[in-house]
Amino acid sequence: MTQAPRSADAPIVGASAASATVPRIRIRGLTKSYGSVMANDGIDLDIARGGIHAIVGENGAGKTTLVRAIYGLVEPDAGSIELDGKLVDVATPAKAIASRIGMVHQRFQLVEPLTALENLTLGDLPHRGMFFDRSAALSRARALATELGTSMEWDRPVVHLSVGARQRLEIMRLLYRKADILIFDEPTSVLTPQEADDLFRVLPRLAGQGRTIIFITHKLREVFALADRVTVMRRGRVITTVPTKGSDPQALASLIVGEHFERPELEAVADRGEAVIDVEGLSVCDDLGTLSLREATFTVHAGEIVGVAGIEGSGQRELVEALLGVRQPVAGTIRLRGRPLQRASVWDRRKRGVAFISEDRDGEGACLAATLAENVLPLERHDPGLAGGGRLRISAIAAFARSVLTRFDVRGAGPQSPARALSGGNLQRLVLGREIHKTPTLLLAAHPTRGVDVRGIAFIHEQLAQARKAGAATLLISEELSELIELSDRLLVIFEGRLVADLPAAEVSPERLGLLMTGAA
Repeated sequence: MTQAPRSADAPIVGASAASATVPRIRIRGLTKSYGSVMANDGIDLDIARGGIHAIVGENGAGKTTLVRAIYGLVEPDAGSIELDGKLVDVATPAKAIASRIGMVHQRFQLVEPLTALENLTLGDLPHRGMFFDRSAALSRARALATELGTSMEWDRPVVHLSVGARQRLEIMRLLYRKADILIFDEPTSVLTPQEADDLFRVLPRLAGQGRTIIFITHKLREVFALADRVTVMRRGRVITTVPTKGSDPQALASLIVGEHFERPELEAVADRGEAVIDVEGLSVCDDLGTLSLREATFTVHAGEIVGVAGIEGSGQRELVEALLGVRQPVAGTIRLRGRPLQRASVWDRRKRGVAFISEDRDGEGACLAATLAENVLPLERHDPGLAGGGRLRISAIAAFARSVLTRFDVRGAGPQSPARALSGGNLQRLVLGREIHKTPTLLLAAHPTRGVDVRGIAFIHEQLAQARKAGAATLLISEELSELIELSDRLLVIFEGRLVADLPAAEVSPERLGLLMTGAA
């Protein structure tokens, strides 16, 4: 365990010129169904040794099922997997790891109370006699960080690490176990733009060492920035695999959705209505007691979308939490339709028409263990048609849930299925449907399209525009500058916790927005 690490530029041992012509991974006829839903339908796919291979497709196209089968989390109904031309059995993650396959999941597989070093070595502890050899473990950990071109606070509990640091730790865990096939499932869906940039520096470095990288993404710009080849999946089947060099993004988007795809035109902005939310002099502290939002003052009107642009961590989350009622401000006032909100509970605010789309759909937006019906019920639990006399009307609740699933095109599960059965994009549609199936007074939309495919993004944009037309006041948080400019009527720019600009969106370019966000303008 204390052997010297391979240098960052050294190739993986065993990658001979002869084997380079044989696919690192060859999949033939891989099929997996869940009841009547065919997740993978006779997939044939070759993945070359080394380099970065992207897999794209709409939510529910079968991408995650495919890579979970490669990693041993899913047992296929039929088909075979070969590594370097030899048939392998990867029926469990342990067998996959023994075959040098590793996977970084959307939901990290770390033990949060343990330190980064303890998580790295868990299950494979270096020993000196009968005792844990911490110095050997730390030496190996630092060597891995150097190989990755990064750093890590090894004695810090994982619960106190940033999301980006947790992801880097997951990668190092795989390298610690000598994985040379690394699978990433939507690796940037939980990252800030800065953390995503860090990952984009790491992946080519790993590929340059001879490792094979497979990554699932919805973002075509990531495909063309990183991948050598890209596979398009649709409805459980592989449609095509092409080199990214020379490929056309618009043509690829059309292959993903199965038709010529153009984003729908959003209706022109109507006249805004009365003031819905008035914020004056609002100051809010973060979890460590540091003032993260300073004296914010703004108004959002009915029939208006106001975007908030800023570098991640500039106070956006604290602003949303203060408006929702889960974080108490240290100064300032908040009024909803002229009535103060400071003493109102979260539920009181919800009853008064405050809707919330969380940036963390797994942790806050939905309860993954609960059914889809149970996830859409809470805001309607006082509806006499759904509950009364101390009893839930199960059939009525199921019918109501089914109507939300149908209206918002949530695919892949029914009212009694657990929320964890949905893909990320379909789970986001569920959350969106629960929050806006009735027009809210105020909609707090935090990163509503994060981790959603191109068709899903267009659908969510259209729904937000319809809510605006129906009179909702919307505060939109997003790291996608083009999304903010396209959807918003006005843009608030936040820099180091202060609102530094309030501008008509039609007058703002991404370049100017970037300068304002970084304090350069």
